[in-house]
Amino acid sequence: MIVSRTLAKGRIARGERPSWLAAWAPVLLDFVLFCGYVALVFSPLMKLIYAGQPGDGATFVIMLVVIFIPMQVVLIVSSLWASKSRFKDVETET
Repeated sequence: MIVSRTLAKGRIARGERPSWLAAWAPVLLDFVLFCGYVALVFSPLMKLIYAGQPGDGATFVIMLVVIFIPMQVVLIVSSLWASKSRFKDVETET
């Protein structure tokens, strides 16, 4: 989200339209960075879950809030910026 947004805003400001790969590679990089976040957070999170012994519903909500929702936000926002950077406004003739 951070990488793709930063690159896309700069490209939009300069008025350049990147290739498909140049627009979507930062989305992949954002995904890889998010996987790094999950790798850092997962083990301590599981230790807390094992120690606290919450119910199945509480465990589901914890995983939803800590991993799934942030992943969706990162990927959706990154994809929107990649699409926005490739958008080319077509002037209509009247």
